[in-house]
Amino acid sequence: MKSSRNPIRKKITLKDLAGNLKVSTSTISKALRDSTDISDKMRTRVRHEAAKQGYRPNRLAQSLINKRSRFIGALVPDLRISFFSQAVRGMYEEANKKHYEMILLVHDENKESEQKKLEFLSDIHVDGILLNTVGSKQLHPLYQHLAEEGIQIVCWDRRVDGMDFRHVTIDDKKASFELTTRLINEGRKNIIFWGPTTGIPVAKDRFEGYVHALKENGIPLNKNLLVETFRNADDSYKKMTHLIKEKMVFDGLISIGGLITYGAGKAMLDQGLRIPDDVVLGEFGDNDIVSRLKVPFYTVFQNPSKIGRSAIDLLIRMIESNDGSVKYDNIIIESEVLLR
Repeated sequence: MKSSRNPIRKKITLKDLAGNLKVSTSTISKALRDSTDISDKMRTRVRHEAAKQGYRPNRLAQSLINKRSRFIGALVPDLRISFFSQAVRGMYEEANKKHYEMILLVHDENKESEQKKLEFLSDIHVDGILLNTVGSKQLHPLYQHLAEEGIQIVCWDRRVDGMDFRHVTIDDKKASFELTTRLINEGRKNIIFWGPTTGIPVAKDRFEGYVHALKENGIPLNKNLLVETFRNADDSYKKMTHLIKEKMVFDGLISIGGLITYGAGKAMLDQGLRIPDDVVLGEFGDNDIVSRLKVPFYTVFQNPSKIGRSAIDLLIRMIESNDGSVKYDNIIIESEVLLR
């Protein structure tokens, strides 16, 4: 009985075309590039044979020759969060308009994973990288090495302190100040800050905005209300459950992201707290996952699609300028506190 599987067909190469037409591979290569060294008749023959055999050029090999791949790599922390998926959509649409291909890689907030992804992008000779880092200073030498290779780097959503990379972000301090102030204006005085306060600059900035809002409204900083969590829903759920059982007094929560907001909110509801009557939630990202709680909450809408489009536009301008003396400005995208 014959197998129903189709046989694997060998990829057609320049050498195959040259053998079929009994000419050199150099002639084939020049004909496909429309070189004036090759006659119109030969170019037509080569193109006809290439179409007949289903020949496709090797993009990676071409990138080595031309020193330009038209590939852009984008590092993303977590596609479960709608902010990131919407930003990636904006990147893809803008890159497509400018005839660049996107290579999307997810590091899941893991330093070793980020390193492997960046090394892969270097190996395939991307023209540029949109970097959203886990925030480890141990990776700074790798970033520097990539830049020295001639790979353009733009940070998006999260900047990298200590490296001279352009970035496209919101003003996280200002946004956190406005979000915390919104909760205070609702009469909330015991507001938890939920998430890391150090590490990635975005977390530090959001913490500083929270502290500034408390100070401006005459509320002393209570260190017992600063709760460090891992960036996942399970850890957030466990820690919030523990705090409630320990009778911690709080009436508001400022969270740096959607997954941990969801974990904390679910724990509150499971322990019998009412949202927003007992606790008002405020978070960053306009995250669809928080909406699963089916309660009202405040969110900082960060214009993710605009961040993605703007980051791609800036990166491509840097790639195509070929002028190291040109200094590009960082881009700050407007944000807005919304009630959902």
